[in-house]
Formats: sequence, structure tokens, C-alpha cells
Amino acid sequence: MLLGLLGGCSFYRSMPLNASSVEEALRPPPIEAVKIAAERLDHPLIKPIRIDGEGGFTPDEIAVMVVIVSPQLRTLRDERGLAQAQVVQAGILPNPQWSQSADVPHGNADPTLVTGRARGLGWDLGALLTHHDDVAAAKATARSVDLQIAWQEWQVAQEARLRAFRIAAMQEQLPLEREIEQGLADNVAVMRQSLDHGLKTAVDLTGATDLFTQARDARLALEQNLVADRLALNLSLGLAADAPLQIKLPETFPALATDSEAGARLLSGLEKRRLDLVALTLGYQSQESTLRSAVLAQFPKINLSVNRANDTSAIKTRGWAIGVDLPVFDRHQGVIAAARATRQQLFDDYVARVAEARAQVQQMLEDLVVVRTQLDGASASLADLQLLATGYEQSYASGNADVIAYRDARAALALRRIEQSRLRQALLELGVGLEIATGRALLTDTITR
Repeated sequence: MLLGLLGGCSFYRSMPLNASSVEEALRPPPIEAVKIAAERLDHPLIKPIRIDGEGGFTPDEIAVMVVIVSPQLRTLRDERGLAQAQVVQAGILPNPQWSQSADVPHGNADPTLVTGRARGLGWDLGALLTHHDDVAAAKATARSVDLQIAWQEWQVAQEARLRAFRIAAMQEQLPLEREIEQGLADNVAVMRQSLDHGLKTAVDLTGATDLFTQARDARLALEQNLVADRLALNLSLGLAADAPLQIKLPETFPALATDSEAGARLLSGLEKRRLDLVALTLGYQSQESTLRSAVLAQFPKINLSVNRANDTSAIKTRGWAIGVDLPVFDRHQGVIAAARATRQQLFDDYVARVAEARAQVQQMLEDLVVVRTQLDGASASLADLQLLATGYEQSYASGNADVIAYRDARAALALRRIEQSRLRQALLELGVGLEIATGRALLTDTITR
């Protein structure tokens, strides 16, 4: 019997934390294994995707790869094990209690006396009252944890997409920033020569130097941001900090509607698509069961036992016993009050998040209108600036234009192209933000269910 009981016990297994085990965990999986996992991905929001990797990776491919290999997500997924352990524990009823005692006669010579023995078997019936609600609460919590993890994975995937978009935009802007910086550096050199010949003043040189310094600082800041985003993306992918990662963007993206009907469509069914809100709903159900269990736990604890005994004169008895708690002082007042307060807190949190999500969608739709208007204006003026720069280039080549005026025209054209690139980047970021806020596929339908 003892061996049978021990057969269901767990045993300790060592899990060393040392340099070799850490390096093994940090080693990224082979790209072929990642591709297979991407095609078999089972996720409530992220679709499986085929990754070819030819000519680089798209932001959607990078997003799925991050979900598969991110070291940060491993820690998050460990919460599933904790939640499932709580489900198992909630379903376990309390063990029965076995007791046995013996009274051995001592200090007398009466041969009729025997050893008195008593055996008893008892069980706490009170656990049956709350068992159903305890299990329901644990299962709802486990489902809530699953959805919260899926929502966090979705957030991490979208953050990786944003970084990929930003990196691609900054790679487009960096040559333009360098062109502006080089042109202003040449202007400073010309100003110094003109100052030496008395054609320019120190004020002119100071102004040109300030413009060059601003352009240099802008280029350095852009390079710093590019390095930071590359490092963050490589970290999410489990790659080395200096590992190269080529990004390829789709040629076009759909234009997002911003009218009132589009807003209504985006908000329709929002509470069912956003997994964080669904997880909160399950958390609320779990708390309902927890509160009901706390109320039922007011019922006095009952312990039922049966026993068999004999005294030292060999008289045998069989009996039973019932133990009941008298709820004079402790009636679970504090536990019930805490459960009710937690339920109210979850309710208010859900309402606040729904309101926040609706406000976010409306704000981003309005921002889309503004950014799109700015982008149209910047794109429309590019043709005029291009004509102006071309005209100055021809005039400078024929000796009819000042070199500084020519470089200023080139710098103005480069600045407008940088502005156009940043506005396109802002549109993409707003599109991803709307996807996050609504749980809908808007920019592409490659990864979003």
C-alpha cells in the first residue's frame, strides 16, 4: 500500500544554473527550425507564415520569428505552468486522515488485561462545498493567462514590425542626412575662403557653421537611433548584437479609411477581438467563482470520522464522530470583503480599458488624417524642389549660380525627402497602432488572423 502511494509522488531533479546551461539557452535555433515553426504556428491572432528569407525578411516575417525565438517571451510563457499547477491544486480534495493508537498495560500482574487499541478514519467534508467553484476559478484564470500571454506575444510581434519599419525608414533617411551634412561642410569651407578674401563676414561664417553643426548632430542622432533599434530587434530575435539583418518592405500598403463609417467598423466587436479584454472577462469570471467560494466557505467546517477500538479489558467498540466549527468569530468576513473588492476592481478595469481602446482608435484615425495631409503636401512640393535644384545645378555648371545657392537648393530637396520618409513612417506606425488597438489586419493580412 505504501509503495502504491509513493508511486504517485514527484521526485526532485536538479536543474543547474551555470555558464554552459545559460549559453545553451541563449543559442538561437537554426533558421530552418524557425521556418518550420512559423508555418505550424498556432496562435489566436497571428497566422502561420511561410518564410523564404530571399533578399531579406519582411516586417511580417520578422514579427513571427520574434514570437518563436524571443528569449523574453520564454519567461512569459512559464506563467502557463503556474496557472495549470493552480488548476491541478484546486481540483485536489483534502486527504483523509488515518489515526491509530495503542495503550499497553504496565505496572500490574492482571493476566486478563490486553493492549488497548484504537483506529480511526476521518475526512473534512467542508472542502466539497467550495470544490466546484475553486476549480472553476482556477480554470478561468488559466484561460485568462493563456489569452494574456497570446496578447503579449501579439504586442511583441507588432513592436518588432514597428522596429523593422523604423529601421527601413532610417536607412532611407541616413544617406540624405549625410548629403545635407556634406553640403553644409563644403559651404563652411567656401565661407572660410570668402572670409579670407574679404567677400564674407564672420557673421556669415558663424551662421554656416551653426547650420553644419545642426546637420551633423541630426545625422549622429539618426545613426544612434538606428543602432539602438537594430540592437533591440536582434535581441528580440536572439541574435548577436552585430548580426546583420536585411529588411525588405512591400512595394505598397493599402490606404486606411478614416471616415466615420471606417471608425465604426474598427470599433465593432472590439471587445471580442482584443485578447486583453477577453482575458479580463475570464479573470472577472474567475473572481465571480472565487467570491462564491468565499461565501460558501462560511458554512461551518465538518469533519466526519469512523473508529474502531478496544480497551485494556478487551471490550471492543465501533463508533463515529462529527466535528463542526462554530462560526462565532470567524465567518470569512475579511475574505468575502476582499473578494468583492477585487471583483469590483476587475469590473472597473474592464470598463476603463474599453473606453481607452475606443479613444485610442478615434485619436489614431484623426492623426491619420493629419499625417496624410502633411504627406500629400510634402510629396506635391518635391517636384518643384527637384526642378529648382536641377536649375541651380545647370546654372552652377555654366558659372551663372553661386555654389552656396546650389548647395542650399540640394539641401532643401534632401530635407523634403527626409520629411516625406518620416511621414510615410508615421503612417505605417499609425497603421500598426490601429492593428494593435483593434486586433484587425489593416496594413497586411499576412500574419493577422
